[in-house]
Amino acid sequence: MITQKIVLEAQKKAADLTLADVCIGVGYTGVKLANGSGGTCFTFRNELGLHSGVMKNAGQLQGMKAAAAVEMALSVNLAEAAVGVATINAILNEGFTGGKNALDLLQIRETDTVGMIGYFQPVAKSLKNTVRKLYIFERNITADGLLPDWAENMYLPECDVVIITGVTFINKTIDHVLSLCRNAKEIAIMGASTCMAPEVLKNYGVTVLAGSRVTDADKLLRVIAQGGGGLDVLKCTQRISVRISARRA
Repeated sequence: MITQKIVLEAQKKAADLTLADVCIGVGYTGVKLANGSGGTCFTFRNELGLHSGVMKNAGQLQGMKAAAAVEMALSVNLAEAAVGVATINAILNEGFTGGKNALDLLQIRETDTVGMIGYFQPVAKSLKNTVRKLYIFERNITADGLLPDWAENMYLPECDVVIITGVTFINKTIDHVLSLCRNAKEIAIMGASTCMAPEVLKNYGVTVLAGSRVTDADKLLRVIAQGGGGLDVLKCTQRISVRISARRA
């Protein structure tokens, strides 16, 4: 699996790092490593089940080796998977600084059919009247015009450009989604959950990565603990984007 390969990539760089703190909030999950770097990703709060507790070792994660924590990204428990992906991002994303807006990096043409996995509302608004067709796929339909995620099987193969949410690393749907992008000329993975692993992802046709680097790990955990959402998390992160391969003709 792709997430499995990214786990191995993060473990190569984990060295003797340990977890200093962890917070699983209703909107986002965040970790702080002992070296001060932080990482974040989405929390699947609606899919954690009815358990009274979602983590087996709650209260005992401080001091855990980061190399072990990243393996939780492979868990079917989505709380554990979020901690794993956030730890991966704390390790891998720290090496990137800034970059252009992801839409500026993407070579999107008026004749393109665009598929969007996850509803990036500002991006969708920007693209709506500038491309031939825009498909937006969501597991939880929250607005008119969105398609259920199972419709990806029908429409992604016809898309020239595909924009994928980084939460696909958490629920391990990234492999299936990318397998449907066989005709795509541009593939971007975008959002705070994005694992910045270009050496792995360029082998699957991904051309642009657009994630985030935590600038203040303590503030991040405080914001997450107090129920912060995407706009709040933005205040303690820096958007990072990079082109990892050229658009295919």
